[in-house]
Amino acid sequence: MVKKIKLLDETLRNAQQSLWATRMRTESMLPIAEVIDQAGFDTVCVAAGVTFESAAMFLHEDPWARQRLLRQRMPRTRFDVLVRARNLWGWKAQPYDVQTLFLETLLRNGVDSFKLFDGLNDLRNMAYLLSEGRRLGFMVKGFVGFNDSPAHTDAYLARKAREFVDHGVDAMVISDSPGVMKPERAYSALSAVRAAIGEMELHFHCHTAAGLGRDACREAIRADVDVIWTAARPLAWGSALPAARDMVAMARDAGCEVDTDDAALAVIDDYFYWVAHKEGRTVPPEKPFDEAYYKAYVGHQIPGGMISNLVQQLKDRGLSDHLPAVLEEAGRIRAELGYPHMSTPFSQFVGVQALMNVTQGTRYATPPEALRLYARGAFGEHIAEMDQNIRDLLSQGLPPIDPLEGLDQPILPKIRAEFGPFDSDEDLLMFLFMHPAAYQDFHKNKKPILELPRLHPVAALSQEVMARNLSHFEMRKGDAVSLKLSRA
Repeated sequence: MVKKIKLLDETLRNAQQSLWATRMRTESMLPIAEVIDQAGFDTVCVAAGVTFESAAMFLHEDPWARQRLLRQRMPRTRFDVLVRARNLWGWKAQPYDVQTLFLETLLRNGVDSFKLFDGLNDLRNMAYLLSEGRRLGFMVKGFVGFNDSPAHTDAYLARKAREFVDHGVDAMVISDSPGVMKPERAYSALSAVRAAIGEMELHFHCHTAAGLGRDACREAIRADVDVIWTAARPLAWGSALPAARDMVAMARDAGCEVDTDDAALAVIDDYFYWVAHKEGRTVPPEKPFDEAYYKAYVGHQIPGGMISNLVQQLKDRGLSDHLPAVLEEAGRIRAELGYPHMSTPFSQFVGVQALMNVTQGTRYATPPEALRLYARGAFGEHIAEMDQNIRDLLSQGLPPIDPLEGLDQPILPKIRAEFGPFDSDEDLLMFLFMHPAAYQDFHKNKKPILELPRLHPVAALSQEVMARNLSHFEMRKGDAVSLKLSRA
């Protein structure tokens, strides 16, 4: 039997988060939505917690309206969302009644499936959402995050995947978001996971910052994964994900069947080249593997956005030359904390503490309160044992904290009584996504979403030419295409 590979498209979520700081406007998504609907993707991811915050706070757009408008234009496509475990978004754990409301509202706004992610791979932080998702009829995907560390063995990944299977998920995701999984490791890890989960659908997600993504995906296909996460070429490679058309070609070269519409994929790429041009975005090249870069990065695995923040903070202090020391210290802290997944909030814990250790000259002199809570277990079970001396220093002799404590206490009645009335459940959730001042700012400055047609390439070219104040422009392509523009 010929192996079939499916694509999960992340252009509208993970890719623009990685390359465009989640600043893609809805008006840039809608014109191409019908083509995406026809392209043959298994699923299209449309949101994560940061999507709601960024759309509202920086673009002054209603992210719920975005989902509804996309759904109208993409009736055939399964919509997917990344859910950050009990937090849903940000750093704060949300009570169970908020978790249920969030899932119910996603469902009402056209979402069919979601993947559950926790930075400690602690299933306790996800069990309620998993149960509620199945009750509501979602396809629920378990998500196991990989970092390069002594703790993230093949056996560990397989065991965590099996835990999800035993709790009733519909599919499994192995995610290398730092982009540090070498090809041979991709094959061994995914083979181990496949053996642990049987015939269940298996996804592979990787970022490509270290130049390993293409070869890792090739080995993932050899290891019998079913779904590869991809993006349109202008939002692929660099620090993002592999390009869809490249992965289709790779899978077919490996003898696999891929049911995508190649012409539609080409149109999607062309369209997002145009969007990148209009928004002043750089299209990243595919990075080759660089051993020196890899060795420097793999110790700390801090995401690029967090490194940019550290660079700015050091610059503000006149200490720009301290960056190598901060990154080296971050690698040491990551190990001392038990190798948490280097994503929000743990990448901030590691990066901020490294900055403070280096600039203050004393390690852990003034740890943030959130890091003290982490040491006491408030965020969940650590992936590996913390350094005992550091744990003792941070916890100050205080007892462990149950990460689920208080989540069964409803908060929505109090929110509605103190801050309502709200226009809708969507509006209430927007209030919870943001602090009150940002919520008020969103409503004060909310912009209507423009629903523009997709320009024919000739019309787009004509607009660009005319905007350059040229008196005459002529273009020919063989004998078939001719375009002349002149000003009166």
